[in-house]
Amino acid sequence: MEYEKIKQIMDEMSNSKLTSMEIEFKDGMKISMKKDNTNNQICTPINSIETEGVEDSSKIITSPMVGTFYSKPSPEEDDYVTINKNINKGDTVCIIEAMKLMNEIESEYSGKIVEIYVKNGQTVEYGSKLFRIE
Repeated sequence: MEYEKIKQIMDEMSNSKLTSMEIEFKDGMKISMKKDNTNNQICTPINSIETEGVEDSSKIITSPMVGTFYSKPSPEEDDYVTINKNINKGDTVCIIEAMKLMNEIESEYSGKIVEIYVKNGQTVEYGSKLFRIE
């Protein structure tokens, strides 16, 4: 195949939205091309929002492991924590079952529970938000 034809195919690919192409000709010749689009991505800056004078004093308790979230020690008992309940550092806030082991999760903070992000029996990932405390 002529150099000019190959160059023309390359130019056509670079001007198209294709990311890869493979051509096989009757004479057995094959051409395979891949385009790296990482440099062609358009990025727009995100304007940050200034929050002068507003300080968020809330803390987030996150899951230290992957597993199933349980809000109470057993189905018959009350939840460890509820909205507006005051807790102390070290209090058990939930159980996460991982690999058939029940792991009691203790609060790293003292304060009042203002938000519960997960429901009883829900699967959580490592780092998933569980509770917000103020």
